[in-house]
Amino acid sequence: MQDKALFSEAFMVQPSLVSRLFGEVTEASREIRNDPRSYFKTALKGDNLGGRRRTMLFRLGLAAGIMLYAFFLTGMVVMWILQHRAQAKTLDDEASIIHVVNPDDFKTQNIDKPKADKKAGGGGGGGRNTPTPPSKGQLPKFDLTPPIIAPRPEPQLRPPAIALPETVQVDPRLEPKRDPLAPTGLPTGVPGPPSAGPGSGSGMGSGSGGGMGSGDGTGVGPGHGYNMGGGGPQLGGGSRNAVATEVDTRPVPMNRPRPNYTEDARKNKVQGVIRVRALIAMDGSVKDVRLISHLPDGLDEEAITAVKQMRFRPATKSGQPVNFWQMLDVEFNLR
Repeated sequence: MQDKALFSEAFMVQPSLVSRLFGEVTEASREIRNDPRSYFKTALKGDNLGGRRRTMLFRLGLAAGIMLYAFFLTGMVVMWILQHRAQAKTLDDEASIIHVVNPDDFKTQNIDKPKADKKAGGGGGGGRNTPTPPSKGQLPKFDLTPPIIAPRPEPQLRPPAIALPETVQVDPRLEPKRDPLAPTGLPTGVPGPPSAGPGSGSGMGSGSGGGMGSGDGTGVGPGHGYNMGGGGPQLGGGSRNAVATEVDTRPVPMNRPRPNYTEDARKNKVQGVIRVRALIAMDGSVKDVRLISHLPDGLDEEAITAVKQMRFRPATKSGQPVNFWQMLDVEFNLR
């Protein structure tokens, strides 16, 4: 009875898995140091108990090596992706800067509508004497040129040989964001089948004149003549003092005056780049210059003078020139 209890306790006491694995690796390391050729030969054959144990350890080491390699490879890929994104952002920021000495190409942007300090006026209306009210949809494209064809909500079953866009005679700077899939209609119209409304003179609405809305003209809404805003037609919605935050096309320099060196800067061999923000006006002139970085010995003033001598093709929004702040780099070197 005592012998049975003694043997039972001996079989139940076992070292932990980590301890056994550490012991196997230690024993394998000792066998490799003593006779590496014999160890790998029996590990590959696995034709006895020791060979099977060595084969198991060999496969375990191979699997650990593959996992370690995969871990480091994944880390390298992640680091490359993060570095590539940071580099792409830096290049995108640099692409928005005009270099006075070494010009870069320019990119287009989407735009935010500049705030107005003068109310727009005018309006338009139309319809085709239908008994139903005008249907809901989005306004046609805005253009200050008189429209060639009047807008209508019904889809064209037979497209014309020469495609002509539907337009209303409104300042493009007032045009809201468009949905290319939305049908032509009035934003205040009634959801339902396409209807031009009870007005007259083509167009849509309850007014007349070939426009959109309740007014009289080729514009939009109450008012007459063209444009929108009510009353008589007058341009507004984007004054000469308003500054666009983004534009369809960026300013393009027409000249690049070389900045002058001061005697002190030449004597002290000062070189570098001064970065500025320049307000490019609607007529292409530089109205304001603000320094972002600096250089000593009077070069800041020379950079401002050079920038103010520049002339640009102005930034545009919806085909109209707008004021826009543009980054510029003024380079000073002694070459």
